[in-house]
Amino acid sequence: MENQKSGGAFTGGLVFSATVVIYLFLSLIYSIVVSVLGVSAETSDAVIYINYLVAPIAAAAGIAIVLKVRKVPFGELMPLKIPARQGVRWYIVAVLLAFGLLFTLSWLNVGFERLLRLCGYKNQPSYFPDLSGGGVALALLVMAVIPAFAEETLFRGVILQSIKQDIGEIFSILLCGMCFALFHASALQTIYQFICGCAFALLAVRASSVGPCMLAHFLNNAVIIIMQAAGGDTSGTIFDLVPLWAASAITVLSTLSLIAAIVLMFRGAALVRVDGKKGIKDFFLASSAGIAVLVILWIAGLFA
Repeated sequence: MENQKSGGAFTGGLVFSATVVIYLFLSLIYSIVVSVLGVSAETSDAVIYINYLVAPIAAAAGIAIVLKVRKVPFGELMPLKIPARQGVRWYIVAVLLAFGLLFTLSWLNVGFERLLRLCGYKNQPSYFPDLSGGGVALALLVMAVIPAFAEETLFRGVILQSIKQDIGEIFSILLCGMCFALFHASALQTIYQFICGCAFALLAVRASSVGPCMLAHFLNNAVIIIMQAAGGDTSGTIFDLVPLWAASAITVLSTLSLIAAIVLMFRGAALVRVDGKKGIKDFFLASSAGIAVLVILWIAGLFA
């Protein structure tokens, strides 16, 4: 019988599907309105900001609707408190992890893009709003704070906490990474997002809290925004932004940070593995609609 206290794998899958369907619906309305008004991300900052708010709104709606229907308390799927003696440790790990992932693995996107280009893929440009003056603060709020809170609540909160007791921590971490990568529907960032999704899920499991994951996610987004505001081209690697000696130093330090974060997260008890075939089946049954939609969008993105 499904564990109603933790939601269960079926509930986690439903939340994912509901969020994706709502996201698709809101994106369609957004596209129609933008088309009718004749505006675009190239000409309007408002379009960029609204585009970034669609996913958080969809996540909030998907979570609220499914948990209401399934009668699962939201608070039981959102662990935030960390024992005082461990709190500092896990937030330090979050900083190390964010720095390590961003500057050590950025080459994955570049390498994967070159591979996709051989297959005819054309990378879509990323648009940033006006970042001069107070624009940076607004961008940090809409593009870093809100997404970090919403996506971590969805993936490392509700979904991860719902499924891990049914299928164990190992499979939950992998499924969380898969869903996180699919949700971004970006062929270019698939590998990087999968690794980030798994790493953040592992951090949530080890810290027994979503708080450090929110910090790591925020830092990842915030650093990109600040680098863009400083005039850097964030579509490449650190070697495209600073002199060779500085890029080399940052790469070495970030690699050491990533290794340190991984070591700290794996210290202690081993991850729990559960023979959760039924739980995995329930999760995929409930999440199949969301997965199907995102796979179609992912494939379509290759030919856009």
